[in-house]
Amino acid sequence: MALPSPAPPRPNRLVGAGEALRPPPRLSLSEWAERHFHLSAESSAEAGRWRTFSYQRGVMDAITDPAVERVTLMKSARVGFTKMVNAAIGYYMHQDPCPILVVQPTVEDAAGYSKEEIAPMIRDCAVLAAIVRDTVVKIAEQTILGKSFPGGVLTMVGANSGRGFRRVSRRVVIFDEVDGYPASAGAEGDQIQLGIRRTEFYWNRKIIAGSTPLVEGASRIAEMYEDGDQRRYHVPCPQCGHRDILVFREGDRGHYMRWPEGEPEAAHFVCRACGGVIEDHQKRTMLDAGEWIAEAPFRGHASFAIWAAYSLSPNATWGQIATEFVSTNRGGPEKRKTFVNTVLGETWQETGEAPDWERLYQRREQYPIGSVPAGVRFLTAGVDVQKDRLVFEVVGWAATKESWSIDAGAIFGDTSSDATWAKLEELLARTFPGEEGQDFPIAMLAVDSGYNTQQVYGWARQHAMSRVIACKGSATARMLIGQPSPVDVTVRGRRMRNGYKVWMVGVDLAKSELYGWLRLQLAPDEPAPSGYCHFPEHHEAFFRELTAEQLVTIRKRSGHTALEWQLLPNRENHALDCRIYSRAAAAVLGLDRLAVRARPAAGVPTPPPAPAPARPPPPAGPRQPDGSRSVPPPPTRPRGSGWLGGGAGGRGGWLRKKY
Repeated sequence: MALPSPAPPRPNRLVGAGEALRPPPRLSLSEWAERHFHLSAESSAEAGRWRTFSYQRGVMDAITDPAVERVTLMKSARVGFTKMVNAAIGYYMHQDPCPILVVQPTVEDAAGYSKEEIAPMIRDCAVLAAIVRDTVVKIAEQTILGKSFPGGVLTMVGANSGRGFRRVSRRVVIFDEVDGYPASAGAEGDQIQLGIRRTEFYWNRKIIAGSTPLVEGASRIAEMYEDGDQRRYHVPCPQCGHRDILVFREGDRGHYMRWPEGEPEAAHFVCRACGGVIEDHQKRTMLDAGEWIAEAPFRGHASFAIWAAYSLSPNATWGQIATEFVSTNRGGPEKRKTFVNTVLGETWQETGEAPDWERLYQRREQYPIGSVPAGVRFLTAGVDVQKDRLVFEVVGWAATKESWSIDAGAIFGDTSSDATWAKLEELLARTFPGEEGQDFPIAMLAVDSGYNTQQVYGWARQHAMSRVIACKGSATARMLIGQPSPVDVTVRGRRMRNGYKVWMVGVDLAKSELYGWLRLQLAPDEPAPSGYCHFPEHHEAFFRELTAEQLVTIRKRSGHTALEWQLLPNRENHALDCRIYSRAAAAVLGLDRLAVRARPAAGVPTPPPAPAPARPPPPAGPRQPDGSRSVPPPPTRPRGSGWLGGGAGGRGGWLRKKY
């Protein structure tokens, strides 16, 4: 009789339970990304499984290296830093749960990053979708700026708000585009130090920063890179095997780029050692054999620098980079600056010399002072406050940022007196005749609050902020104009959210931009380049003041160098300040967002600016709903008066001739 076959062995349930509780295998970031990370269609040209490029591997693995506390990447565009940051966030959520803080330049940037990058990543990466609750459901743990997961939380904040740095403790802090941060997180101070302070209680903290560098001497990412071990990616020559970095210009080191005369699309690199030609189709092979080499001692801070020549993006071939350079080199300094920052991944070095005031004086144009030439879309005014006068300039703007000085002068009188400010009301109420017959009001007036501050606030608060803004200059601001900050306080010393607000202006950035514009030249039979500045027949004193500062290099106590705007000897800079604040007013009105349109043909009226009222304010009467009080229009002013009241038929007695 056949014996019954033995029963199959019963599964060991304890072993199965143990397997379920066992943590996932520990991987480096690049290994984890190639197993689990997916690119989402919302933010990637090609959605699907992530593949790590060779130059990305060293940066990514430094993020998960226990010996590395800080990782810094100074980069160009098109090298994939945002995706590397996304992968790092996913890694810590899945492999090493902990509290994470991501700092974007603004709160709006943080919200956009969450919607466009983080939410799709959680949805498309299976291991993340399994551990993060459904973000569609409105629950307290899941908001746009906050994601909760087992063992940790992800918080996203804006560098312009100090509130996001309060009362939190985070093991991982990621700073994205740090050169785009404003000067301060509200009243809290430097965002880098605020973020690092949130990690002080973690022995295994990780501080990650990356950015495209901007201006030399004021670049945070360049300073952070220099504080690290300064790694650069060395690649071998396909002919002789000599390892070196890729550089755009021929110099003391590196394989350098060249192209035949007039054929930038045929760009290639030349080996530093053997002089052999390296073609673009050899790039991937070179990159796969490359390595990161540090140029300074390692003290826990791994810093990397890379530019677009290493990128394997289809829009970053060497021929495309050279063609882009040739194109931008024909443009103004702003285009060249963009190329240096976003393609070369280098800081832009501002030239220290002030523009020649005599050259500007000699190229004055013969349109009447106080009139508006064709092409102007709207007018703004900038006012500089001194003890004994209010200096002003009215500027007309085109969509291309081409500008015309319409009028400039000074209102003399004690600026602590209401009578002096009443005369500024007259300027605000004026209209300026255009060439096609329409009248242009001042769409927005920006007044400096650095001197006689409370008097400035008291006058400015009488007007709607859509017409008058009080400004304060900041030498360290990383943007032209930031969000307004409240200045009114309660009896307990707290700032009132609904109180009056002052606008912070990045005066150093604005001066660099203006000086670049002042160096532009008109080509025969060509339209004026973007940003070109036109001037009527102002007195020479106006041009001396407009060019009264220069950019110089100073050395800090830390040993780092920085750039600083300094006043030239025996010069005043009131006209320069007025132009800066007029530019700030134009930025608030949306000049940088205007669609560029062709200048209208002769006889075709220029559309009036939307932000400004169609007519001057009504005669004096009761206070308006927005809190302003109207004033009677000023007497008609004849055309042709000069800078600070010069010229026949000029202003009345309240505008005295200064020069």
